[in-house]
Amino acid sequence: MSGKILIQRAIKAYLKAGGPDQPGKGSEEVIIDGVSHVVLRNVKGVLAVYQLDSKGILRRLADTPDGII
Repeated sequence: MSGKILIQRAIKAYLKAGGPDQPGKGSEEVIIDGVSHVVLRNVKGVLAVYQLDSKGILRRLADTPDGII
């Protein structure tokens, strides 16, 4: 699955969950230890981090993993 599609899915999930800020162009897909993560950012910093599981489901993480700034 392409990074752009994952970012769009994460933004949709973030806004649907009531995220108060709009994610910006700094949002990206990051691979950590072979696992895809989507980092939603704006000028304020990291808004949310989602992890892609083996079934293709994005799950929001409560804590930002090491390796994501």
